[in-house]
Parts: sequence; structure tokens; C-alpha cells
Amino acid sequence: MASFTIDIDTTGLTSKLSPDKLTQAKQKGLEYSSQELIRVLMRNSPVDHGLLKSWFLDSLSSDEAVIKSPAEYAQWVNDGTQPYTITPTSKKALYWEGADYPVKVVHHPGIKARHFVEDSLADVNGRLDGYFL
Repeated sequence: MASFTIDIDTTGLTSKLSPDKLTQAKQKGLEYSSQELIRVLMRNSPVDHGLLKSWFLDSLSSDEAVIKSPAEYAQWVNDGTQPYTITPTSKKALYWEGADYPVKVVHHPGIKARHFVEDSLADVNGRLDGYFL
């Protein structure tokens, strides 16, 4: 399962609130910014259906939020992969429906990186201050 953690430095927040109220305000601001980020991640995900669009808030505290995707391949779609070779491990050749002949080796060109997580973070970054006002 792909996940990432949002840590927001709130040391710059000054308030006349009690420590308990300040903690509640920080948690609420982090909750709002996390929900906005999830909405933008769903919009920026490179497919229009499936697990890659199913981002959710896994855990939330006053200092940190963990956002996850149930798609185990989300990291590879975001970061891309290097070219790689597929070879048979237990048989002499690879077989699949539609292949004209047994295939000994397949050279995969890799997956181009989409960087939709970074794009989503950049989209939300300018609005973070408003959640903590």
C-alpha cells in the first residue's frame, strides 16, 4: 500500500489560546489541509477509475497526517521504473495467449514517471496558511 506522511511545522503559530485549544486548532488545520490534498490527489491521479484514485486519510494527530492509497503500484506510477528484462524462472520460455511462439526474453522499456503526488502537493501548498488562520 502506497503512503506518505505530512508533517507541518507549526512552531510559527502564535496564539493566546491554551495549549489544549492550540493543539485542537493545529489538528483541525491539518485535517482540513489533508482532506484538500486527498481531493487534489484524486483529481491529479493519471487514471479515471480504480484503486489509484482511492486515496484516504489513514491516521491523524495534531502534528502529522498519513495519507494512503490502496494501490500498491501508486509509487511506481508516480516515480516511474527503470527498463528491465523479464525472463522465465521455472520454464524454458514465456507463454501467453496470442503469442505466436515461445518467448525467451522480454525487454520492458520501463514506466515513465508521472509525478502526480508532487504536483498535488504543489497545488495545495499555497493554500495551507489559510487552514491555520
